[in-house]
Amino acid sequence: MKYANSILFILIFLSANCSIAHAVQDAGPNTLTVRHKPVPSVGSLVNQQEQDKEIQPAEATTATSGNKEEIGEREVRFVLWDGTVVTGDIGIEFLIVQTKFGKLEVPVKNIMSLRPGMDSFPQMTQEIAELVEKLGDRDFQTREKAHRALVAKGNLIRAEIENFKDGGSAERKKHLDKIREQIEEMADDEEEWEEDGEREPEMIRGDTIQTRDFTIVGKIIQPEFSLSSKYGNLRIALSDIKQGDRNWMQTTETINRNIAVQGNSFFQTKPVSTKIRVNKGDRIKIRASGTVQWASWGNISSGPGGITNQGNWNGHNCGTLLARIGEKGELIKIADKGEFVAKSNGVLFLGISMRDNYANQASYQWPGTYKARVSLTPAETATEEESGEDAESDEGKEAVEDAAGDAVDAAKDLIPEFK
Repeated sequence: MKYANSILFILIFLSANCSIAHAVQDAGPNTLTVRHKPVPSVGSLVNQQEQDKEIQPAEATTATSGNKEEIGEREVRFVLWDGTVVTGDIGIEFLIVQTKFGKLEVPVKNIMSLRPGMDSFPQMTQEIAELVEKLGDRDFQTREKAHRALVAKGNLIRAEIENFKDGGSAERKKHLDKIREQIEEMADDEEEWEEDGEREPEMIRGDTIQTRDFTIVGKIIQPEFSLSSKYGNLRIALSDIKQGDRNWMQTTETINRNIAVQGNSFFQTKPVSTKIRVNKGDRIKIRASGTVQWASWGNISSGPGGITNQGNWNGHNCGTLLARIGEKGELIKIADKGEFVAKSNGVLFLGISMRDNYANQASYQWPGTYKARVSLTPAETATEEESGEDAESDEGKEAVEDAAGDAVDAAKDLIPEFK
């Protein structure tokens, strides 16, 4: 009996470690041969999945969506200029586009994306013209405010700003030249660091419609669209649409983007917009490196983790890389690496923690850059991944229990004392 109990203990111990496959009778009457087959443990299942996530190549900018639903023939997603996103069935079968070669009727089911141009958004054209006019104003603050507003539009107005003349104003000429230079620099930075190609495109005059076979540039005739959505029937003006697409379920979901955070990108003055719109429940991971020189202090520098002997701002050491969702969201410490789940909706900003009296001192110099790698997994995808881990863990537990049960049954058959 003692011998039998020892054999049973060994079998159960091996089963708990997921090595037992099954037991078979061999040469002698009480000889037990253990044959191994890979039964993953609960821990190894989870750990392997985590390893699979980590070994994705750094240059891979996206991961495909787990959503396997089909898009309806008239289903469209519109992103509006105020940030609203609406999805539903559009009330037309054909999009009518006037081109220099004639009028085209484009089946909605064949459209991949559309982006209205400047001619379809007269508010933008008027706003730019008014800001350019203010660049020649006699008041210094008015000129500076208009300058900052135009630069903030960035690559969006890169082509349009080239169409404006100085009108004989030396001030307007100076500002226009500087604005063009700054927008070019911003575009170069985005091209270098945003490898996924999702930076804000230049807004051209015509509307751009991309189909499965070719791209059309012209003027969309319909001034507004009806959309049947889960919120009811909506009417959406063409001038309110920033972009539309019909391929979101086939395109990638997870966003990976490289962002350059210049040394003077303080939250009090000019935090960096990642141009990533975050929704509540999204999971964000950020890894950062780089160095910023504190030139006015001599031989002092900081990395994304900040430094400890120059004070703090809102509880974070000066020089620390922080994140924020929206204009008034809470500050989130990133340092060299950080991970968090979004508690609200909004655009994700990155910036550097700095004391107010340092950040607002124009004479201080902050050469250097933090290089941040931002990865965002949408809430729905993140939930699916977590559910998958739970399911695989349950499968692992069941496999262990089954293996242990099989081993004990085999032992009972082979060793009379167990019966």
